[in-house]
Amino acid sequence: MNKPILCIGTYAQTPFHMEKIGRNVYCIEELCYCIVQNAFLIDEESFGEDLFEWIGKECSLVKLADELKGMASKKCSVASLAGTILDYVGYNTRKEIERTESILRDNAGMDIYSKKLARADFLMQSEKYSMAFKEYDFLLENTPDIDLHIRSRIEHNEGVMYARLFLFDRAAELFLKAYEDEKNDESYFQYLAALRMKMTHEEYVAFISENKQAHEVSMELEKKINEYEELFAAGDENHVIGTLSVYKAEGKMHEYYEKIGELTENMKAKYRETVREKTGR
Repeated sequence: MNKPILCIGTYAQTPFHMEKIGRNVYCIEELCYCIVQNAFLIDEESFGEDLFEWIGKECSLVKLADELKGMASKKCSVASLAGTILDYVGYNTRKEIERTESILRDNAGMDIYSKKLARADFLMQSEKYSMAFKEYDFLLENTPDIDLHIRSRIEHNEGVMYARLFLFDRAAELFLKAYEDEKNDESYFQYLAALRMKMTHEEYVAFISENKQAHEVSMELEKKINEYEELFAAGDENHVIGTLSVYKAEGKMHEYYEKIGELTENMKAKYRETVREKTGR
């Protein structure tokens, strides 16, 4: 059992909006959680006078607020400001604090475009797709001489996000652009996978039969799909679906609805756990 954490300060009547991550925080511990979990998104603008005022007024941590104001007036680094907050509150482990300070120090040495690229990659990995798209699009639209490797990487990542959103038309377009920019085999593989998802069986077969490269890659794609189908067939989810089909076919409606209820509760539990992991609540 984890040791209890003694909270400090007061619960805010008015939340502080962390614009860089698009979230409101209501107490100093929640602020610490957000800083650690979103270190790649934090920059100088995240530690302004408005934050210090909120810490002093809403969280009743006047001493901490005054210390931060003094540090800011001396142009202390973002890593130092964040570290001071995290050390003062004691919510996070020493390992988490050191990792966060290291990320912030590394980010401070980056130019604006490198920061935005790192931020976009982090947002994508965190499944915050709307914010990731904005960062990637900014880079594509405002960097006319962008390196083709970076452009291809951005287009590929956008394709991944569109595919995860089941927008396979757009995903295919981005994967093809990524491939054309750098001739990356993985981008072409994903392009073909997106086409397979958006086309009818007849359309897809016609496409690969007319394209030698697509035909060759399609062999590997089908192999991967068969592997995933076998994994699913052996998984618990498929077993449950099969059991439900048998119950319904045999008219065992009590067992059928009981199993449906059990499945629904498990899905709810997984959903709640996912929410806790992503929001800290």
